[in-house]
Amino acid sequence: MHALFLVLNDTHMLDEIHEIFFDLGVGATTIDSMGMGKVLLEHDVNRALFSNMRMILEGNKPYNKTIISVIREEEKLNKVVEKLKDKLGDMNNKPGLGFIFVIPVLMCDGFKLEDAQG
Repeated sequence: MHALFLVLNDTHMLDEIHEIFFDLGVGATTIDSMGMGKVLLEHDVNRALFSNMRMILEGNKPYNKTIISVIREEEKLNKVVEKLKDKLGDMNNKPGLGFIFVIPVLMCDGFKLEDAQG
């Protein structure tokens, strides 16, 4: 079992991202979030690391969306990640778009079990 996290800065794509989860039969929770880069910029912290971030983040909404999905089967996880990457493109070459990461889940109570047919 794994937890997929997608931090999405381009919130205009949120509905399309939700469609991917829906189409693949995977549940997800979306929460409002804000990265530390924007917080530091708002507090006018002058650091070399964040000087380039200022150009990326200036004028953007200060908030992003974090989508969390607990996925039992690795095959389904791989399909979700593949579809997200197809939709979002190469996030390594699109600064400010967002990022995806996956972590193992050791225990999860209240997780809806899929029926034998699904």
